Amino acid sequence: MKKLLLLPLLFIALFANAQAKYQAALTDALAKMEASKNAEEMQNSANQLTRIANAEPKEWLPNYYAAYAHINLTFLLKDEDQRDQTLDKAQVFLDRALKLQPKESELYVLQGYLHQARLVISPMMRGMKYSGLATTALEKATQLNPNNPRAYFLLGQNAFNTPKMFGGGAEAAKPILAKAKEKYAAYKPASSLLPNWGESRALALLAKCQ
Repeated sequence: MKKLLLLPLLFIALFANAQAKYQAALTDALAKMEASKNAEEMQNSANQLTRIANAEPKEWLPNYYAAYAHINLTFLLKDEDQRDQTLDKAQVFLDRALKLQPKESELYVLQGYLHQARLVISPMMRGMKYSGLATTALEKATQLNPNNPRAYFLLGQNAFNTPKMFGGGAEAAKPILAKAKEKYAAYKPASSLLPNWGESRALALLAKCQ
């Protein structure tokens, strides 16, 4: 009887230990990603996050961060084909995360960010298509969570980079970025592992609108 009682306790202990290792590995990978200063370092971080995502198929956050690292990597690469291929990889991880958490606002923020990264590769050729796709994803993010500051930041960034003749520019972006500033000030992530990026960039962009 005692052995039967001990089995559930053993499983709980093993699960807790596995979770602690997973969280420690993710924390380490995120710290290295934040410290990355060039393409090689960001690629190493993307590889590390890929390994964690593959090892934790039921967790959405590793897939989220693997996608995020690959998106960030594209801004450090020069070759357009390589950047698109890297974004293809990011989309795979993002799709996995969306299957796990289809109503997670942060994932639609990341989808908008990925579309913006596609646009940046060739603004003249891709502007209309990917600006619209980014806006659609980001508006979905605000619907799912009206207090998500990253959604307003990227919406403001979208507006800022849209030509004035199409309804964009600094004047159009300013109120959106001001709202992002308010949302960032009030935002308190429930966990240190949850997304918490973009505030400094939002404030810098808002300053350009003054």
